[in-house]
Amino acid sequence: MTTAPPGVVDFSIFPHLDHERLPENTMAKAERWAAGIPNQAYAIDDETAIKVIDGQVEVVSETPWKLFTP
Repeated sequence: MTTAPPGVVDFSIFPHLDHERLPENTMAKAERWAAGIPNQAYAIDDETAIKVIDGQVEVVSETPWKLFTP
């Protein structure tokens, strides 16, 4: 993973995974999306948070999520 400038993260997020009002936000779509980007990415639902402290990433969730690596 590269180092991002302060205040910026060096990963992308596919939000609202499997949301009832966004039926197109499936894991399959997230996988296709992530395949086209050059950095790490997370697919997360609305019950998931990503905490970044001093460059260390922690996913806080009790629901399914996925990390994609290039």
